[in-house]
Amino acid sequence: MNKSALAESAESIAGPPGETSLPLVLKKLLLSRDETLQVASAHCITAVLVHSPVKHAPAFIHADIPEFLFEHLSSSSEVLIWSSYNCLILLAEEPLFFSKCHTVYGIEAVVRSLQGILKVNNTELHKQGLLLFAEILTRQPEEIKLFTSSAVRRDAGRALQEAVSSPVLEVAAEAVKATSAFLRKDHQSTPPVQYRELRALLEAMLSRCAELSQIPLNRRPLGHASSRDSEKAILQRGKFLLSTLEGFRNACRLAVEFQSEPSAQENPFTAPSGEKEDTLEAFSEFLLSTCDSSCIPMVMRHLEQATHPALMEVFLSILHSLFVIVPHMKEKFSKKLAASSFIQLTLELKARFCRGLSHSALNQVCSSFLFYMCLNLLSVPEKTGPPSQEELSEVSELLQHGLPQISSRSPESLAFLSDRQYVEGAARQRQCCILLLFYLAYIHEDRFVSEAELSVAVQSFLLSLQDQGERPQLVVFRASIYLLAICQDKDSALDEQLHSSLISIS
Repeated sequence: MNKSALAESAESIAGPPGETSLPLVLKKLLLSRDETLQVASAHCITAVLVHSPVKHAPAFIHADIPEFLFEHLSSSSEVLIWSSYNCLILLAEEPLFFSKCHTVYGIEAVVRSLQGILKVNNTELHKQGLLLFAEILTRQPEEIKLFTSSAVRRDAGRALQEAVSSPVLEVAAEAVKATSAFLRKDHQSTPPVQYRELRALLEAMLSRCAELSQIPLNRRPLGHASSRDSEKAILQRGKFLLSTLEGFRNACRLAVEFQSEPSAQENPFTAPSGEKEDTLEAFSEFLLSTCDSSCIPMVMRHLEQATHPALMEVFLSILHSLFVIVPHMKEKFSKKLAASSFIQLTLELKARFCRGLSHSALNQVCSSFLFYMCLNLLSVPEKTGPPSQEELSEVSELLQHGLPQISSRSPESLAFLSDRQYVEGAARQRQCCILLLFYLAYIHEDRFVSEAELSVAVQSFLLSLQDQGERPQLVVFRASIYLLAICQDKDSALDEQLHSSLISIS
């Protein structure tokens, strides 16, 4: 059947009353025992759906075509499997495909098919099967549980684990996207939650990403072609890293969501004497340690080559979520991040991408990450006494309002802190936030501004407070005194005006 004839038949796919419709004709061909006819039928269905999927998909779904396509996934014919994948991917664009529960019926066939095709040498088949799986996982309505059997879910995870480890990058990339969709609460909530399996899947995904990031780039000076190849490789790595981080972020979201689910705290089938690897607590600690040992180094290596706002948004949202996932480690983790120049890194991201209204989502994530990290650090100060609950509440409000407004580079921030003209409320909040950020960075040896310039800026800030008759929050005042003590030249004394300023505002 040529394309024009197929288009004409597609316009009247249901057929006149009393006549056999095209879906039923193609269904009979699918049910035949002739593989050639089965493949031809699948090709016809694909051609009609490509012509107008919204218009024609419901007729095929009502004819139960998906049921027989799923059955053909167990075929030994790679051509028939490929053709069935194509049809099912197009049918998955229609919500009726899910509401009629075809995916619930067919998910086991998809998983078994993936297990089978990954053993054959057919890259395009691998990619198409994983694309179908990702579409189903992504589009499946939350209220219709896809995995009614924990055994099928376990097999799905193991198939993805094998796929993300594929030496073919395009196959691994499709598998990572499917893994990200697989890590949805409604896909994992059927008891028992298989934390050990999830851990193995994440380890395989991160290992493949690390392997890609460590391949040396060809930077030999061979002209424009070599430069383009390097740029293409960096872009490819960035995309794969972003997909990997999105998968890891979904795992973190899963851990947060399961905190309120008593039945998800541990696997009830784990032997009492066995190691407690199948618990939410162990999984949460795994996420923290793996982020520290794997995600952070990979992102920092990539930052040496390129900076992508979308990637950094996902990365910082992961770090933020880990404060919630492992609360008893949040202060220690915050100290490690601060000592690794993450205050400087986040401020540089805001200055580069978040001026005005650009990249508002990144600005929100950066501000939220800094907010929680600063509160964690201020709760267990290194150089000053611990603040009271009232002081923490005050500084929390200050940071919450001031941090989103900061998008200046360090020299601009110092100049702003030094401004002695009349400073209004919102601007003063920003000044206080900037001072606290410099203070926390200095405490943790992240000295990204010179001591001399910082000393001048802090003195100007304090004199401005005196000029306007203001008293800063006690935490801000302590931070100012600390920075002055650190930055002040040992051989010079505070000038008389500043000395009187400190007395008046203390």
